[in-house]
Amino acid sequence: MRPATPIMALIIVLAVGLSCRLAERLTGDPKAGTVSSLWPDVPALDGATKADLELPLGARLALRAAMQGKINFIAFTTDRSATEVQAFYSKERMKAAGWTPNEKGCIGDTEDKDNHGAICFFQRKDGNKEEGLAIVLAQDTKTKQTEIFYARIDLTQPTPSPSR
Repeated sequence: MRPATPIMALIIVLAVGLSCRLAERLTGDPKAGTVSSLWPDVPALDGATKADLELPLGARLALRAAMQGKINFIAFTTDRSATEVQAFYSKERMKAAGWTPNEKGCIGDTEDKDNHGAICFFQRKDGNKEEGLAIVLAQDTKTKQTEIFYARIDLTQPTPSPSR
């Protein structure tokens, strides 16, 4: 009856792990870090609808490791094209909202006028607090819906503790 003991122990460990959602805790909740509404200092695109889109596992793990909980995100969808959404988040509009755009502004997936995705980087500094904002656009060519992911990152450097 000895061979049954290790198998029984494995079954118990699996049952406990599943009941505690161990895998979800280790990989991070797909919706971890999300906020319920777009931040007031980020211009909202008219007609965009909040969406419950999940970040892929690989992206979740990378963000969780790199940002150590200093990131929040939210997702929306719209019927507008990625090009239209990219044009909405112009350097001028974002500067007016208090954000400094990246030198290139938004970077599209192609150089032609019909791109289906882009990423835009912005940052701001308010006193000692420094933040980054990434807006990722991806248009589904079948449904013509554009998904908009907003990620806000706390870039503030920790203040060093005084030496003794």
